[in-house]
Amino acid sequence: MSNKYDELVERYILLKFREDGTDHLETCPDARVTEADARNGSYGCDTGCEYVRFEAVITCPHGESEEFEYGEFGELYSLLEDLERLERREKEQT
Repeated sequence: MSNKYDELVERYILLKFREDGTDHLETCPDARVTEADARNGSYGCDTGCEYVRFEAVITCPHGESEEFEYGEFGELYSLLEDLERLERREKEQT
């Protein structure tokens, strides 16, 4: 993955990690993604549906750290393209 896509994956992981978050690490503005990994796979032996698996360690300078795993149906390439389009739209609106 290129640096641009690595950054997109890290931002997406942090966004998903922070959804519905209430503890320090989920709300800390200084939280960062480390050891990020995203890869294609399939969900379930019977369905064989495309599934993207995200894994990372989330840390902050206040000593907090947590492993995070998240999965979503689809393909990594398509998801990254969608994220890239969304990012361009957000930049155009500012």
